[in-house]
Amino acid sequence: MRARNLRDYLDVYFITDSRFGYTHEEIAEIVLKAGIRVIQFREKMMSTKKMYEIGKKLRKLTTDYDALLFVNDRIDVALAVDADGIHIGQDDMPAFVAREIFPGYIGVSAKSVEEAKKDEKYADYLGVGPVFPTKTKEDAGKAIGIETLKEIVNQVSVPVVAIGSVNKDNALNVLKAGVDGIAVISAIAAAENPYNAAKELLEIVRKFKKNKY
Repeated sequence: MRARNLRDYLDVYFITDSRFGYTHEEIAEIVLKAGIRVIQFREKMMSTKKMYEIGKKLRKLTTDYDALLFVNDRIDVALAVDADGIHIGQDDMPAFVAREIFPGYIGVSAKSVEEAKKDEKYADYLGVGPVFPTKTKEDAGKAIGIETLKEIVNQVSVPVVAIGSVNKDNALNVLKAGVDGIAVISAIAAAENPYNAAKELLEIVRKFKKNKY
């Protein structure tokens, strides 16, 4: 399950959210059509059965578009739908335990150098933030800022994806911190035209990387 080069997929990492007028499947298909190649299925209020049903649909969609599917928190759902990866937070199952039972990619949230260093040996990538204050995730905590993001990137060897109110206006400053990608929800899902928003963010990231390398 971990045969692909993960860095090639992380330019824009989209997290589904059903609070913006689209179902998980609808918004996922929009961003996949725009060229995004990694989707995280994130849902806190749904039954396990319903999560499984939606996860299977997302698995088919991501397969059709040669994209990766991650499931937030729920290792059981990730295994059941044959997801490529899971993403866990500091209050979820410890990363070292997840590594023992899950064969795919593992992403771990971190907001400090200490957390990042603790989990990097078990993680395939780190989701670092919130970089800026965010209302999309109520328990996200205090914004860490660009300098802490840069410090974490410099201290770890695994890919880093920045999260937390990253959008087209601040994406370049975030990318200059050395991250491998940006994770977004509302920058796309709340846009007037999510497809165009996804294309624009991808273009910003890919142009920056092309010029950098």
